[in-house]
Amino acid sequence: MKRHNKIPTMRNKTQGEKGIALLAVLWVIVLLMALATDFAFSMKTDVSATRNYKNDIEAYFLAKSGINLALAEIIRPALYHSKKEDLGFIIGMPVPPEEAIQPTDVTEENNEPTYEEPHRQDIEIGTGTVSYVIEDENGKIDINSASRNTLVKVLAQAGVPIGQDRDIIADSILDWIDANDTHLLNGAEDDYYRTLSPPYKAKNGPLETIEELLQIRGITPELFYGTEGGDVDFKGLINFFTTYKVKITNPNTMSLEVLPVFYQENQIQQILSARESKGFYANTTSTHFRITSTGKIDEGAEHTIVAVFEKTITNGRPYISTLFWDDNHYEK
Repeated sequence: MKRHNKIPTMRNKTQGEKGIALLAVLWVIVLLMALATDFAFSMKTDVSATRNYKNDIEAYFLAKSGINLALAEIIRPALYHSKKEDLGFIIGMPVPPEEAIQPTDVTEENNEPTYEEPHRQDIEIGTGTVSYVIEDENGKIDINSASRNTLVKVLAQAGVPIGQDRDIIADSILDWIDANDTHLLNGAEDDYYRTLSPPYKAKNGPLETIEELLQIRGITPELFYGTEGGDVDFKGLINFFTTYKVKITNPNTMSLEVLPVFYQENQIQQILSARESKGFYANTTSTHFRITSTGKIDEGAEHTIVAVFEKTITNGRPYISTLFWDDNHYEK
């Protein structure tokens, strides 16, 4: 029997080439679809990023406008600076000296407010809103110049139980600030901090930010930020101290926690009564102000700026100096 070999015909060869061409075309189409999908996704991402950037920029400048609105309040002449629970920071309108109400003059017939109620929340500007808060740093204690006795009083008010912990923290704060390497009886210097992990050195200089307290022996995040509902309720050292050189303490703006550090109980009641009835206790004006401003736009973006300013008067004219500026603040 003879074996016959099949010889490919021209038709079979042509069909094979067409199949390969079709397969190649399909792969090209798949590749182009993948590239198109990737390009579309990339473009969508870029557009979204550009929109978010645009929205953030708008929110940023809204927040910046809030800073300027706050500065416009601060820079104007004032009879006093004070704080009310329902209004926040208030500014006493200037009146002639002979008409100024003294703290001892509080009566039912003579308790007219001498301040304007501030409007600082949800101020509409363009397509968004701005809200800002003014806080008085003069209502706090300059930690860099505080005495040991003051530190102990603050720790007591903050909720640190009486005992060794108060002495350790008070002495360690003073050791952190002083320029020498000799620690106080209960304090800490380099020899203590080098045993920690990671090790570091004592500052031996003034605190530049209040958060530096977290590096000092004995100060925990709970004590620094404050806690509620635990074994010990801490009021938070952050609410007592400032790192700015406030030469004047303002009883009008002191919190309920800070007042006992400076005043006896009967004085505190007088201060609170005067603040409630007429808005202020003493004709005290402040020099250092912390402003927190948040801009929001309709698309949902928001941006917060925190800044601290000092107000000085030179030849009868007010001047504002920027001491701190956080351009992109996030709450911890």
